[in-house]
Amino acid sequence: MIRRLALAVIAAVALTGCSQIAALTPVGGDSITSVRNAVYDVLVDQQVPIMVAPQCETVDSGFTCVGSTVDGAEIRAEAGSTAPYPLTITVGGEQIFSGDAQQVLDAALLEGS
Repeated sequence: MIRRLALAVIAAVALTGCSQIAALTPVGGDSITSVRNAVYDVLVDQQVPIMVAPQCETVDSGFTCVGSTVDGAEIRAEAGSTAPYPLTITVGGEQIFSGDAQQVLDAALLEGS
């Protein structure tokens, strides 16, 4: 009985840890992660009211990220596939950013130190 209870507790802890780890957003890493993080940094800096955070996917030319604002306007980001990842972000069809994702990430790193 005690052994079953111990196994149940261990299994519950293990499963909880897995779900928490799976929910974490990577801080660094691959190209698409760099682009996504730069997009989020720009949106926060520009105080865009986000309802659905942009989800990024790989396309032939690089990356496309799509989300929406609280009033339903589309958030769209397009980036090149190689560093420094040329990036354009529009909200409701209006361009709010054009530059390199790597510069955004570098600036955020400097602000944090």
